[in-house]
Amino acid sequence: MHPHARKILLAVAVLTGIGLSAKTLLSRGPDFEIRFERQVPSRVPIDELRAKLASLEDWTAWHHQFRGITPRSDGSKDSSSAENGRRLIRVLVEPPKKQWKRFELDLAVTRSTRDRIEVELLADSKGRIEKLFSSVGWTITLLPDPQGQGTLIRGEARARTTSAKARMLGRVAPRIVMNQLFYPDLEALALPERRRQGEKHNGQLLPF
Repeated sequence: MHPHARKILLAVAVLTGIGLSAKTLLSRGPDFEIRFERQVPSRVPIDELRAKLASLEDWTAWHHQFRGITPRSDGSKDSSSAENGRRLIRVLVEPPKKQWKRFELDLAVTRSTRDRIEVELLADSKGRIEKLFSSVGWTITLLPDPQGQGTLIRGEARARTTSAKARMLGRVAPRIVMNQLFYPDLEALALPERRRQGEKHNGQLLPF
């Protein structure tokens, strides 16, 4: 073997070893919570955005890849619903132009007020999220714009790791991880309502 080729192979082996060692170190240790927060201003009055929060029918318009939402009263991992003030829903998620990759999410709306909703992930039909994280949830809060020109939309998300892969990703690229888990599209929520004036919601409404 040519001396230069031998040096190249040695360098590759060393770099590979360093990479594996770094990967091992990053994946060790106790599980931890990854957090994400984002704020988007909107010129839309807060009352109009409250209506979009309350209507499950509208959620597909401001959630990434949501294609259908079905209210559920049973058959989920969490059998409690009305007793604990929870609203259980099942969501069909379909990546654009990749129908074969569609899957379902079982979600619980654990808190719903006029200006705030809190959502917890109960299960995903592929099981991929559950293998990485023991809990995933997000919150949407509507705040009056300090300048009085509309509404400030605040989105928060959290996920607790439960695997070596999740711990490594949470340390190396936490924002990328949370962008994948945060389904609400705050920019879409911030847009004006397209429903014609006088048209009423025929879908399910959250209880607030």
